[in-house]
Amino acid sequence: MTAQKAKTGQGNIFIGGFMCSGKTSVGTELARRLGRTFTDTDRVIEQRAGMTVPEIFSTLGEPAFRKHEFEAVADALDEGSQVVSLGGGALVNEELRDMILSRATLVILEVQPETVLSRAEKEKGARPLLDGSNVRALMTKRRPAYAQCHIRVVTDTHSISSVADKVLEGLYGTPAVLW
Repeated sequence: MTAQKAKTGQGNIFIGGFMCSGKTSVGTELARRLGRTFTDTDRVIEQRAGMTVPEIFSTLGEPAFRKHEFEAVADALDEGSQVVSLGGGALVNEELRDMILSRATLVILEVQPETVLSRAEKEKGARPLLDGSNVRALMTKRRPAYAQCHIRVVTDTHSISSVADKVLEGLYGTPAVLW
C-alpha cells in the first residue's frame, strides 16, 4: 500500500524511527489533527505484560519483548484508521516491517546521535537499550530497516508541530525526505 489509503482515511499511519526521534509526540499530534486514535505500541505492551518496557527487558529479556511487540503491531494493523507509534527496534524484524509496508503508511522520523543523547538525558532509565557508547552502532545497525518507508522526516531541530506539518505534506503531496 502507498500513502494513498492513509490520505483517504482508509489506512493506518505507522511512525517509526530511533528512540528519542519524536515518534510518540509527533504521532499524538498527527492523530489529533487527523481526528484519529493514537496507539503507542510500547504502552500496549506494558499494559498486556503488566510491567514497564525496562522491566520487561530486565526480567524477561529482549526476545520476550519482541514477541509482545510483534503481537501489538499485528493487532494494530487489524484495527481501523489510526496513528501508531512503534518502538525503535520494531522495524528490524523483517516480517513485521513488510507487514507494515504492505498494509499501512510508514513514516520514519530521522534523528542524529547527538540529538538522541540530548533528549535521552531528560529520560534517564526509560531507555533499556540506550547507553551513550552504543547509540551510533545501534543507529547504523537499524539504518537499513529505517530506509524502507513511504515518508521520511528529519526531526533534530524542528518542533513537534512543524514535523507533523512535514508528515502531512508527505501524506498529501509527494512522499520524500523532508528537511
